[in-house]
Amino acid sequence: MDESPDDLSRLSVREFVKLAASGEPVPGGGAVASLAGALGTAMAAMAANFTVGKPQFAGHEDLMRRSLSELGPIIESLTLGVDADARAFSGLSRAYRFPRDSEEAKRKRREAIQAALLAAARAPERALADCLRAASLLSGLAEAANPSLLSDVEVAAIMLAAAAKAARVNILANTRNLAGDAARQAETEAEKATLAVERLANEALSVIGKRRGD
Repeated sequence: MDESPDDLSRLSVREFVKLAASGEPVPGGGAVASLAGALGTAMAAMAANFTVGKPQFAGHEDLMRRSLSELGPIIESLTLGVDADARAFSGLSRAYRFPRDSEEAKRKRREAIQAALLAAARAPERALADCLRAASLLSGLAEAANPSLLSDVEVAAIMLAAAAKAARVNILANTRNLAGDAARQAETEAEKATLAVERLANEALSVIGKRRGD
């Protein structure tokens, strides 16, 4: 493909979707998970931005500003995660192409693949951690954000929960071929984090429902 893994986050929406639908290996599921998380976090930031500075919400000004100060870096991290996932996949692909024409070459190839699998799991692990950080801010926004933006907080909750699940799927896709305890630990941590994001998202949705009188 024309774009390098470092360029994916610079593509237009149309270009990214077209490339994701093509026969190219990147962007794949991990990059899409990061993008979904970034979009969900952006919706949370949007709700805060439509609340901050408004006299009628002055009592929540500090909360909104704190939320924005945390959400901005998360959006950046998740956006960069699109490229990080693509780079990790490229590294794994290179490892699988290592020569195996001797026992020594085969050993080096196995070691390279194990290292690349571990690296490939790190990108969705970071995305999942970012989703958890963003999800921890949802209830505050659900309780205090401009009521006209509650649907955007809902979208944030739904997207973050989906992104967390997608990130976990990509963690498992790499760890299932890892040897040793590192894989089991990564899988356990991913399960815990995913459940935590879902719980936080559901709590925010419940708060929104109460505010609306659902």
